[in-house]
Formats: sequence, structure tokens, C-alpha cells
Amino acid sequence: MIISIRTMKKQLKRKIKQGTYISADVYSVIEKYMHWSLSELNLEIAKIYAESGDRKITTTHVEKAILNLVLTRSEEE
Repeated sequence: MIISIRTMKKQLKRKIKQGTYISADVYSVIEKYMHWSLSELNLEIAKIYAESGDRKITTTHVEKAILNLVLTRSEEE
């Protein structure tokens, strides 16, 4: 998964007050989080798939993994 700095900047700028300066190093930190998050999702997908006994990974496995991660995070808050 590759997301350009330009795309990250656009997304972030949409959420903050106009004219706010963003340090250039912010994007590398965002990228680190995104890689960690993708890794976490892949682990959860693998777990759901292994538990299912299915022969291939489907969108159902991915959706269940996402739901598990969202629910886990909301419970922590």
C-alpha cells in the first residue's frame, strides 16, 4: 500500500483549520502508523481465516477482522 505524501497532506488539510502549518516530518510518522495498522490488520485476517477452516481468504474474513479491530479499540477507550 503506497499513499503519497500529497494524498496524506490533502486528507489532513481537509480536517484542520485553513492556514495551519504542518511540519514535513509529520508525514513519515503517519506512514509508520499506517504500516503498523496494516500489519495489525493482516494478523487479524490470518487469525480469522485460520479459525474459519476455509480454503481461501474472502472479503468476509477481511470485514470480520476490521470489525474485531474496531471493537477492540472502542473497548479500550
